Amino acid sequence: MISGYLNSKQDLVDLLNGCLSNRVGTLDLFLGVRVVSLYIDKGLIKGFRLGDSEEVNTQNKRSTLLYHLSEFMEDAKAFFTFREGKKEKFFELEEPFFVEELVLQLQLVHSELKSLMERVITPMAVVKVIKNFGQAEFYNGKSVYQILVNSNTSLAEELRRLKSLFSGGYLDIDQFYSPEPLKEKVKIEYLVKEIEAEKVNFITLLESCHFNNSNGIIQIIGENFEFELYYKKGKLFAVYPCNSEIFDFFLAPKNNSVLNVIEVSENIIDLLTLKHSEERVVNSLSGSFLELGKALVGMGIEAKTGMITIYSEGFKNYIIYRDGHLIGIVEDGLKGLRLVKSLPVDRVEWIDIAIYQPMENIQHVIHQFLINTIYGIILKYAGHLNHIILSHLASSDLLKYNEGVIVYRRKPKDEREVLDFLQFLLDFSYRVLGNNRLERELEISLQPYRDILKILKVEEYLKLPGYEGFAR
Repeated sequence: MISGYLNSKQDLVDLLNGCLSNRVGTLDLFLGVRVVSLYIDKGLIKGFRLGDSEEVNTQNKRSTLLYHLSEFMEDAKAFFTFREGKKEKFFELEEPFFVEELVLQLQLVHSELKSLMERVITPMAVVKVIKNFGQAEFYNGKSVYQILVNSNTSLAEELRRLKSLFSGGYLDIDQFYSPEPLKEKVKIEYLVKEIEAEKVNFITLLESCHFNNSNGIIQIIGENFEFELYYKKGKLFAVYPCNSEIFDFFLAPKNNSVLNVIEVSENIIDLLTLKHSEERVVNSLSGSFLELGKALVGMGIEAKTGMITIYSEGFKNYIIYRDGHLIGIVEDGLKGLRLVKSLPVDRVEWIDIAIYQPMENIQHVIHQFLINTIYGIILKYAGHLNHIILSHLASSDLLKYNEGVIVYRRKPKDEREVLDFLQFLLDFSYRVLGNNRLERELEISLQPYRDILKILKVEEYLKLPGYEGFAR
C-alpha cells in the first residue's frame, strides 16, 4: 500500500503519472469528510466509487465523478492511499480519463459550479420552470444536483446551460431542499456557552433536558476539574469522569466554574463518548509511526464504527465513522466543539483509535453515590468498624478507598459487580444499625438529592432483593 498527502493539484498529476503510471489498483482520496475512490489502470481512470454510498443512481457517471471531485479544486489538499491489486466493485466510466484531462476538466467545472452556486446557493435547491422551453420537463421539480448528474451533456456544458436558463428567466428556485433522502446529517450547536455555573439551577436544567428529549452534552469546567454529561432522547446516559461528586456539584456549584450546553445530533452522540474510552486499539501513538491515510482507509475497508482522534498543538480532531462511512469531523479546540470540513493534516502529533463499544455509565455513577451514602452512615454510627470495610476494599480489584471516598479502580465489567458490594454494605449497615434506624438515616442522607434522583429514575438501576423501597 502507498499512502501519503497531496498538497496541490500538481501532486495528483505527479502521483498518477509517476509512481502509479504502470500500476493497477484503487486510489482513495480523502477530501475532508468526502471519500472518492478511483480505479486506476496504468495511468487511466476507468471507474470510481463514492465513500458515502453503495450505489450511484445517476445517468451520467462522468459528471457524477467530476462533481464529487470538484471539492479538490477548492482546497487541493487530501490524504491518499493506493492499494494495488484486482478491480473492486466500481462504477465504470464509458470513456476513461487520462489524469491531465481529469485535472483540466475539474478546473473548468469548479469555476462554472462556483459561479452557479452564487445564484442557487446550494446544489440541493429544487428548481421550477417559469417559461416553457425545449426539455423543460427534465428540469422541473429536480434539484440542481440531480440535473447535473443526469444530464446527457457534459458537466461543464450543463452548468453553463443552467446559468443561462436562470438568467433568461426560464427557471427559478422552488424550494431549498431535495425531495430525495440525503445521508444522515451531523449537527453541533452551542445553546449555552461559558455561563457561570453558580448562576444555573441544575435541577431545572436536568428537568429541561429530560422533558425536551434532548440530545447533547453538558460541559462543566472548573480550574482543576471537568465533567461531561451526555444526553440521548432526554436520558442522561453517561457522566465522565465516572464520579458521583457531580451530584454534590449540582447542589452547590463551585466558584469559578463555567457551563456549556451543546446540542448534538442523535446520530453521533454515542460515538462522541468514545473520546473517554479506556479500551483503544491504538493509544497515543506518534504520528511518525502511523500514516493517517492508512487508518482512514482501514476504517472503511473493515466497515468499522468508531473514532480516530488526531492530536495537534492546541487541538483535537475526532474523525467519526459508522459502518465504515466517515460521517463527520469534530474539532475540539480554542472555540470548543465544532464541525469542520477537513483535517489539519500537517500537524498530526499523535493518534488514538477507538472502536465502538457502549459507553453508558450512569448506573455506575448512581451506584457509587449510593455506596458512599451508606458508607457515610456507617462511619457516623460505627466508625470503629471501618477497618472491616477497608479490608474488603483492599482485596477488591473494582473499588478502592481514596481520600475519604470510595471510587472505582476500573470500569465495571457488569452491573452485578457493583451491586454485590452495595448489597454487602446494606447488609452490614442493617446488622449494625437495624432496619428502622437504617431507613431513617438513608431518608435523611438522600433528602437533599431527592429531585436529582427522581429525574434520573434511580429505581431503574437498583435490583437488590429486600430493598425495593431504597430509592423512594
